[in-house]
Order: sequence, then C-alpha cells, then structure tokens
Amino acid sequence: MRKIQNLFLICMFGLLISSGGCRPDDEEFDRPTTLAGPVYQQLESMGNFSHYLQCLDRTEYAEALKTGGSWTSFAPTDDAFDAYFQAKGYSSVADMPQYKVEDIVKYSLIIDSYNMTTLTFYSNGWYAGNSFRRYTLYTDSLEIVKGSDYPYLQEVQNKEYLVDKSRTRRKTTNYFLDLYIDSEKNAIERSDYTYMFPGERELEEGEMRVFDSEVTEAEIVAENGLIYALDKVLEPKPNLYQNLSSEEYGGKYSMFKNMLDRFGYFQYMGMEENPYTGAEDSLFQIRYQTGISNNYLAFDPSDEIMPKLINNVDRTEADATGLLVPTNEALIDYLQQDNELAKNYDSYDDMPLDVLAIFLNVNFFTQFWEVCPSQFSETYNVGLEPVHMTEADVVDTKFCSNGLFVGVNKIYPTTSFATVYGPLVLDEDYSVMLSAIKDMGLDNTLKGTGIDFSILGIRNDQWVNIPDPNSTSRKITIEGYTEDMSVIYMSVTGDPDDSNNRVYPDPTSATPSSTEMSYVQETINDIVLNQMIEASLDQPNYYQTKKGEFVYFDGTRVQGGGDILNDEYVGFDQITELSNGKFYATDKFVNPPSDFTYDALANTSNFSQFLMAIDGAGAKLSLTTYSGASLINFLDLRKTYTLFAPNDDAVLKAVEDGVIPNPDPAYLNSLSELDRAIASEQLLNFVKLHFVQHPIPTDGITSGEYKTLYYAEIIDFVPVYSTFEIENDYGNEQITIKNSDTKEMVAQTSGITNLFTKRVVVHEIDSYLK
Repeated sequence: MRKIQNLFLICMFGLLISSGGCRPDDEEFDRPTTLAGPVYQQLESMGNFSHYLQCLDRTEYAEALKTGGSWTSFAPTDDAFDAYFQAKGYSSVADMPQYKVEDIVKYSLIIDSYNMTTLTFYSNGWYAGNSFRRYTLYTDSLEIVKGSDYPYLQEVQNKEYLVDKSRTRRKTTNYFLDLYIDSEKNAIERSDYTYMFPGERELEEGEMRVFDSEVTEAEIVAENGLIYALDKVLEPKPNLYQNLSSEEYGGKYSMFKNMLDRFGYFQYMGMEENPYTGAEDSLFQIRYQTGISNNYLAFDPSDEIMPKLINNVDRTEADATGLLVPTNEALIDYLQQDNELAKNYDSYDDMPLDVLAIFLNVNFFTQFWEVCPSQFSETYNVGLEPVHMTEADVVDTKFCSNGLFVGVNKIYPTTSFATVYGPLVLDEDYSVMLSAIKDMGLDNTLKGTGIDFSILGIRNDQWVNIPDPNSTSRKITIEGYTEDMSVIYMSVTGDPDDSNNRVYPDPTSATPSSTEMSYVQETINDIVLNQMIEASLDQPNYYQTKKGEFVYFDGTRVQGGGDILNDEYVGFDQITELSNGKFYATDKFVNPPSDFTYDALANTSNFSQFLMAIDGAGAKLSLTTYSGASLINFLDLRKTYTLFAPNDDAVLKAVEDGVIPNPDPAYLNSLSELDRAIASEQLLNFVKLHFVQHPIPTDGITSGEYKTLYYAEIIDFVPVYSTFEIENDYGNEQITIKNSDTKEMVAQTSGITNLFTKRVVVHEIDSYLK
C-alpha cells in the first residue's frame, strides 16, 4: 500500500514540473518579420506597381489580395501602365472607365498560387509541360444586341436580345514557358512565337511570356500567392469569333463571319435581371451547330472552352485550337475560278449548310501549332485533310483567348468535293440519297481514299415505284420531305393489306410517328445500299453492292437481279470521274432481286425434286406478310450465300445412290414417325450441303475454299462445316466444285447460272454434292 502511495506522489510531482516547463514562448509563434506580406502589401512594398494598385482599389479584389485566399497575379508594372496610357489616351488610372479597370484586374488574376512549374501542370495530373493556360476571373458582361446586327443567324427576329456571350465561361490567359515548349507532347517551336505575336522579339530559353507581354520578374513570393511582373497591360483577349469583327481588320473577314453565323441561333436561357434596366428580361446565348460528322462546324469558335476533339474531358488548360480565316477578297475570287464549288453555286449564301460546313471545316484545326510555320510542311485539319500552307498565305495572326487566329489570302480546297461524296452533297437533286448516306454514317467513308467507289446516283425525282426491299409486292414513291430532310414522306402501293397502302408518316399528323419515320428511313437506306459498290466498274463483270446483292455491268450499263429477270437495264446520263471512284448519274434505280430463293426455284421447272427435299426437311417457311412468299428457314438473310442447286436428275441420282430418301411427300408420309424423322434429318443435311456461306457469281475472281452450311461434328462448341474448293471461270460462266482434300471435281455448274435471289446466288448443277 505504501509503495502505491509513493508512486502516486512521484507522478504528481513530475506532472507539476512538466506542466510548468511547457509554458509557450510568445515570440516563437509570432509572425516572422521576414515573411512576405500578402499580394497587395507585397505589391506596395516593391514600389513599381502603383497604377495596378490603384486599379485594384477600384474593385472588390483589393481586400481579397490583402487578407487571404490563394492567388496568382500577372501584375503590369508602372512602366507598362505608362505605355498603356499613352496608347489609349489616358493620363492616369482615374481617367479610365470603371469597366475597363475591372476588365484588366479580373484578367490579371488566377485563383490559386502557381509557380513556373505548376503553371504547366494539367489539372488532372502533376505532369510538367502539359499546360499553358489558366482560367482568369474575367467573363464577358451581359450585352444587349440587335437582331438586325446578326442577319445570318437562324430564325433571328428584328428585336433586341439580352445576350450572355461568355455563356458564364471565364476567359483564360495564355503563357509560354520552357517546360511547355520543350515538352515532347507539344509541337510548338520557339521560332513560332514571333509568328503568333508579330513585332515581338524571339522567345529565348529561360524566358516567360504571357501572350505578347514579357515577364520581367517571376515568382515574386507573397503570403497568399505569387506575383509575375509584366511589361504590358493585358486587356481581355477576344475569342476567335469575336476577333472576326475586330476594328483593326476593317471588316475584311465579314464574309467568313456571316458564313459561320448561318450555323448560329439565339438560345433562350430563362429569365435574368437586365443590368441596364433592372427589370426581369429573357436571357439568350448565341450557340452554333457543331459536329463534323453531322456536316456542321467542327467546333464553336465563340466557346471559351476547348472543344472535345481529343477526348471527352475538358482540356482547356492544356490545348487551344487553330482557325484559318480567308479574307473577303479570297472568298470572292474563289467562286470566280474553275472548281467544283463554283460550278454549282454563284454565292456562298446559296449553299446549303451541308456544303458550307464541308467548305469551312477545312480551316478548323485541333491544335493551334498546326497553323504555325514549324508545321507548314505537313499539317492536317480537324477532318485529317492535308492543308498546304506557306507564310506568304498569312496576312494576320492573333492569339485569342481560345485559340490562334490566322488570316489568310487563300482558299484551301477540301478534298471532299473531289470524292464520290461531292456530287451528292453539291447537287440538291440527290438530297434523299444523301440523307440515307448520312443516316448510315457512310458520308465520311465516301470522302475517304483507299477504296474505288462506284456510286449509282438516284435523283429525287427518280424515287417512283421502286420495289420495297422489305416486300415482294410493295412499291414505294417519295412524295415529299421537309427542308432539313428530317421527315421524308413515302407512299406505299401493292401491299396485300390495302390499309397499308398509304403515305408514311401520316402527313396530316401534327407529330409524325417516330416508328413510321424509322420505317421510311430504313427502306430508303436499303435501296441506297444497293446503289453503292466498293469497286471500280472497269470491265464487264458481276459486282456486289453494299447491300450484298449483285449487279452486272456490261461495259456501258448495269443490271440488278430484278433487271436481269425483266430484261431491263440501268443507263448512265453522266459519269463523273473523281479522286476515289466514279459517280454515275443513272436514268433509273437498280432493281434488286424480288424473289426469295424458294420462290425463284419454284418459278423454274428444273428443281421440283430439290424443292421436295426442302419441304421434306421441314425447311420451308411460308410468309403470309409477303404475299405467300416462302423462305428457307435455316438461312440468316442478314448474310449472303450461294446455292449450288442440284436439278431433278441430280436429286434422283442421289436417291438412287442411297444418299437420301425419296423426297416425294407420298413416300415420306408412308413412313413411321421415327423413320420420317430420320428421313427429314437426312434431307436437311443434303440441302444444307448445297448452300455455301459466301456469294459466288461467275466473276472469275471469287475462288478458293468455302464452307457449306452442313456440319457433321462440333468441336469445343464450334461446328466444323464441310468445305469445297471453288474454281471460277468468268469467260465460260462456269464454276467447278472440287473436294477440298482430294481436289477431285465433284460438280460443275450447267444450265441456269447467276440466278440472283434475295441474298442468295443460285447456280444449277447436274450432279449432287457429296
């Protein structure tokens, strides 16, 4: 017990001593006298920022820079302000209008403190050299504009609009540092600086510039941030769109601006207090239709944010776009020259948006350095078209808040108009066909190179009584369409159900049915696919369309499967040779096969035994919706096939050889249920063996080993299909079928060849396959 008491006393004594010995030293926690003051006080102490401080004092930001937060200030020196006063006609800060003072202050400040390394960090990762921009505090003020000043905008009214031109987005300030310029990620060279900022001296290693201003002293430490001294006063920079109207150009880029405005519109944003009247007012933003895949502008040149051209994240601090802007004189001169655009239009105002967007988008670039001299030898625009620039082409450059503006005295022609896509987009008579190509996303394909296309053009007035690909009896006619092709009206005739013979969608409906609109578009798409061939029609032969069906070219005309059956031809009114193929202005549509394979076989007298084999195999499927048409139920008609159809003698020989049972229904019905099932399976295997999983006309080209639809075994859940070796003789219109292993001939085509049915090419053979 005494030991415990002694231990307690010792502990208490130690506690008293320790508590007394830990009394804090007040001087230790005082603010160090050597610590730099806040940004405002630091600027005061340096003595050469009095004009900038006066500007701060006229705004709400002086107090913030005195007391806390974290800031980066790009502060113009007094010498910079003196030069600014002289250039602008002011004698002091007191002469400057309030809005101008606020603009300069807001544009000089960045939230958070950045040194010369962290200024180049991208916002989502600490990687030096990635960035050269930061958001300032500046946004454009709300502005009242007259609709009459924007006559080219869509659906503009003759009234005043309260407009948020900034879309609440802050402008960035742009700077150039060694870490950014020397980064392998960026293609900018130091020599590009004097091009981007004419009249400035070269950017030397170790220097920092903010736009065209030199940083005379960097990383001046303050308690709540960092200061960079500038030798120029920076006013907020215009964005690429705003720069088109800069007074210094005297209106020489007005035509380009007007063309851009045709994609623009006033977007209502709700009610907002009008700062000029104090009353509630409708607020608008000016938006632009964008999306190169939709034949709109590649990006919105009025948007302060970097467009998502690289990936789907905001890369504003890391990247900026480039824009080439032809002068009015260059644009006028171009339409007086011999080019595809001038052949079709006398004025840019007459061009539909599709055409205008393709013409304009040549001038849009993903990165600003792509329109700099260091890249002139090999530069590509947003659409990855090569653009061949020279310094002699350039008449103006300005680095704007959202990208590099380059005025040029030259038009850089798009390659699109010289491709097979050109006649479709330049001639409004092909607008229905063009709408289908765009709907299927094939427009960029037709602008590409590497494939020779043959496009069999159907004019709008030729969409009359065209067989519906979804029927064996219906025919369709285009009755009309809206100006933007968003709704196409199509009449249907020949349907067995008379209630279906009408116009789709219902033209009397206030809201067209989306289901019916889809039916119309899909029908038109199917027809158009049958007019497109990914090959050059350079010699008489059979050619497969993108729909999968075949046409025959005899040297001057073509025939689809239906045309061959009806002994009709598709002639050419004009043939235009282009960079990636030929465009054929046809005198009618290509008529594809109208019959399914079973019905086509039934329309001849050679295949009654094979039809009985199909029936006995349980492979016939009658379709009530197709006027009694019949399908072969194991065919996937999204694919294409070849049928080597054994004629009656060949099937009877197979019966005689004991390969298959007699397919006569009288015999099959006499069998027991079990025997009938076995016979049906044998007939099904026999029929499948004669279908090859590839379309093979007698084109002399399609040869090699091909799979049939018959398989005897499955290995690892994968059917092992039987195969045959195919030899193709175009001259004799004959196909030889050989055993894949022994290479011995099994059969040859004879009699009927190249019978084109829906998705299946049929050839008659006088012996069966085995």
